[in-house]
Amino acid sequence: MPKNIGLPPTSGLTWRSLGLGCIQVVLLCLGAPFAIWTIGSSEITWSFFPIGVGFPFICFILFNILLKSLNPRWALRSAELITVLVMGLVVSGIPAFLVGYFLAIPTTPYYFASAENQWDQYVLPYLPKWLMPSNEGLAMTWFFEGLPLGEPVPWDTLLRAWAMPLFWWLSFIWTLYFVCFALVVILRKQWVERERLIYPLMEVPQALLADTGTPGRVPPVMRRRLFWAGVAVPLSIVLWNIIGFFFHFFPQISWEYPVQIARGFPPVNICIYFPIVGFMYFANLNVSFSIWFFYFFTLLEEGLFNRFGLGVTETNAFVWGLPSTSWQCWGAFMVMVLWGLWVARDHLKEVFSKAWNSHSPIDDSRELLSYRVAVSGLLLGLVYMLAWLHRAGMSYPVALLFLAGVLIAYLGITRLVVQAGVYYLTTPVVSQAMTMTTLGTSSIAPPGLVALGLSYSFFGDVQSIFMPSAAHAAKLHDFMRMSRRDLSLAIALAVVLGFAVSLSNILYMAYDHGASNFNSWVYRVSAGAGVLTFDDVMARIKTPTPPNLQKLSFLGLGALGMTFLTFMQYRFPWWPLHPIGLAIAAVWMIRRQAAAIFIAWAAKSTIMRFGGFDLYRKATPFFIGLIAGHFLGVGISFIVDVIFFPGTGHPILHG
Repeated sequence: MPKNIGLPPTSGLTWRSLGLGCIQVVLLCLGAPFAIWTIGSSEITWSFFPIGVGFPFICFILFNILLKSLNPRWALRSAELITVLVMGLVVSGIPAFLVGYFLAIPTTPYYFASAENQWDQYVLPYLPKWLMPSNEGLAMTWFFEGLPLGEPVPWDTLLRAWAMPLFWWLSFIWTLYFVCFALVVILRKQWVERERLIYPLMEVPQALLADTGTPGRVPPVMRRRLFWAGVAVPLSIVLWNIIGFFFHFFPQISWEYPVQIARGFPPVNICIYFPIVGFMYFANLNVSFSIWFFYFFTLLEEGLFNRFGLGVTETNAFVWGLPSTSWQCWGAFMVMVLWGLWVARDHLKEVFSKAWNSHSPIDDSRELLSYRVAVSGLLLGLVYMLAWLHRAGMSYPVALLFLAGVLIAYLGITRLVVQAGVYYLTTPVVSQAMTMTTLGTSSIAPPGLVALGLSYSFFGDVQSIFMPSAAHAAKLHDFMRMSRRDLSLAIALAVVLGFAVSLSNILYMAYDHGASNFNSWVYRVSAGAGVLTFDDVMARIKTPTPPNLQKLSFLGLGALGMTFLTFMQYRFPWWPLHPIGLAIAAVWMIRRQAAAIFIAWAAKSTIMRFGGFDLYRKATPFFIGLIAGHFLGVGISFIVDVIFFPGTGHPILHG
C-alpha cells in the first residue's frame, strides 16, 4: 500500500521526464540490435529489468544526488524518475525480441524459396499476400544482402514492398499490447491488494526512490555500508575482467561453471548471476526453494527418460527446454494460470460489473485505465485478433486455441515475474506447439499451418515481453500515487516511439549491410528464425500427424502434479513446496538461474533463522547493492566494448 494514499496524484509527465524518457527509448532501440549484432557485447534488453534500463536508472539516481547538492530545484522528482524508468521498461522487448523476429520471419519465404527446399510447392501458395513483404524489385534480396555498392535507395520499391504488411502486422501487435495492458489493469488490485504479490524486481527502484523528494539527501539505502559492499562484489569482478580485455595474459574470473552429472543427464550450469541473487532475496522462501528443488527433480526425470528411452523425441520449433519435462511443465503452467483466474473470480465479477455499471462499489481511480475502458478494450481486442488470425489462414477453432495459449503464456510469465521475481523467463512450450499437438496437424489445413508459422513473428522466442513491464508500471504508479492519465500517455508514447525507431533502424541496417551479415542466428542464411519456421511448416504439411498422445500424456501428468501441489499448499500450511516451481523447472533459462536462486534461498534462510525479520531488513541493502553493482559493471563493460572492441565484444551472461 503506498504511503501517500489520500494525497492528490502527482504528475511525472514533465518536459524533463518526457525528454529523458524519449532519449532512453531511442538509445535502447538503437543500442539493442547494435550491441548483439554488431558489437558482440552483452544483450542490453535481456530480462524483465534489463541492463539497458537498469544502468541508466542507477546513473540517473547518482546524477540526481549531485543535482540536489548543487540546487535542489534542478533535481528530478521521484514521479519523474519513475516515468523515465517505465518508458524504458515497456520498450525493452521491442527492438530485438519482437521487431527482430517480426522482420526476420515474413521476409524469408520469397527470398529463400528454391526447388531444393520445396517451399515454392508447400509454403508459398498458402502465404497471405497482405502480410508478406514482396520481393518485387528485389526488395527482400536487398534486405538480406544489402543494396549494391553505390546503388541509391529505391524508396518507391521499398514502400510498395513494406507499407501494407507493416500496417497489418502492427495493427495486430499493438492490439495485443493493449489487451495485455488491459489485463494488467483488471488484475492489479487482485495481485497487489488481495493476494499481496511482492513484485521483487520493483524493490530496487522503490528503495532507491525513497525520500528522493527531500532536498540534500541521498536515498536511505545508499547511506548504508552494506549497500556499497554489495555494489563492490559484481562491479569489482567486471572491472577485473575488463583489464583482461586489453591484456590477454591477465587471468579472468569466469561467470559460468558447467557440471556434467552423468551420461544422458542434462548438465548443471552453475552461473554467478548477482542480480538473480539480489532479486530472489525478496521472494518468499518456499517459492525460491520450490524453483531450485523442482529444477533438480526435472533434471533427474529427463535423465532417466533419456537412459530408458521413454522421453519425447519429436521436437517443436522454438521449444528450447528439456523435451519431455517441457510438456509436463506446460501442463503445470496452464493449471497455474487457470487456478489464478479462478481465485480471482470474485474480483473479476466486480471489475466487469463496474465496466457496465459506474455505480458499482469497486474503486478504479488508482488504475492506469478505468475498468470500463479496460474491459471494453479487452473484448474488442480479442475479437479483432481472432478475426485477424482467421483472415491470415487459421480456422476459428485453431485461432481460438492458439490465442488462448498466447494469453495463458503472457499471464503466466507475468505472474511468475511479479510473484517469484524470476529475472528472465520464457514458456516451457509455445502456443503453436500446443495447438498442433492437441489438434494434430492432420486436422489443420495448410493455410492454418502457414499462419501458425507466421505467428512466430510475434510469439516465438518469448522473452522480455510487454506485459510484465506493464505490471511493474502499474505497481510503481500505485507506489508513488501518480496521475494515471500521465503515466498511460508516457507508456503509449514510449511504445509508438520504440516501434518507429526499431523498425527504421533494423530496416536501415539490413539494406545498408545485409541482414544475413548480422551477428545473429535470427537472420542466418542456413538456419535462421525464418528458415527454422518454414522448414517446420513444410514438414508438417508434407507429413500430417494426429494428436500427439505422448506429449499430451506428459502435459496431463504436469497438470495433475500442479493440481496436487496447489491442493497441498492451500490445505496444509506446513507444506514446503510451492506449485510455481513445477511450472518452470524445465525452462532452459531456469537452468542458468538455478544456482543463483539456490544461493539467494540459502542466504535468506540463514538470515531468517539466526536473525529473524530484523536481520532480514538490515541485510536488504547488500542484496540491492548486488543488483546495482551488476547494472553498473555490465554498463561500463558495454561502453568499453563499444569504444575499444567493436565486433569482438565481451558478453556477460546475456547482460
